[in-house]
Amino acid sequence: MEKALLLSGGMDSTTLLWWMRARGDDVHAISIDYNQRHRVELQWATALTSQLNIPHKTISLDLSTIGGSPLTDRTLDVPSAASAEQVRTVVPFRNMLFVTLAAAYAETQGMSELYLAPVRDDFTAYRDCRRPFYDSLEESLGLGATRETEFRLHTPFVEWWKVDVVKEGIALGVPYEKTHTCYEGRRPACGRCDACAERIAAFRDNGVCDPLEYEVDIAW
Repeated sequence: MEKALLLSGGMDSTTLLWWMRARGDDVHAISIDYNQRHRVELQWATALTSQLNIPHKTISLDLSTIGGSPLTDRTLDVPSAASAEQVRTVVPFRNMLFVTLAAAYAETQGMSELYLAPVRDDFTAYRDCRRPFYDSLEESLGLGATRETEFRLHTPFVEWWKVDVVKEGIALGVPYEKTHTCYEGRRPACGRCDACAERIAAFRDNGVCDPLEYEVDIAW
């Protein structure tokens, strides 16, 4: 039976895709176009799923009509990692909205298992990346489904750090050059936002260079 995967086109969810495929899972990828500043990531999600020849559904949800985050409001500046203001990048209830939409689509396709890639690095700024949140949401999805459903939300990396994710990805041969992380949506990546900083640190701590290009010089 197919298993659904929320695939952003970023480093963590792409590693999870390769991890699932290595286990022999039949994966159906789902991406969310929420009019994000860095929606270039969707192009890479499409490229990755095309490479693996797996189904890929993109669902639209325009969160720019709500705003409140520089990821959805282009009049706001993306904070640099040096400013220690990552919490300003929070998109209110983003993961709840994403999971609910993905679960709704999964139900129409006869899928009852959804995989996501939150990691420990995200816990402080992003409260909806913690396992208790997904436990609660999993119960709610079961109660709200069209029919009695034992819906499952799987978060295999939730206790991993990004350094662990990259280590696993390197072993699995993940094509990280085909992923996107930068909050600014730049290619080459800005190298200054929190997303870039965390990615750079994960590769550096594994003793390897990130195959992505950056606008700034990185001391690998």
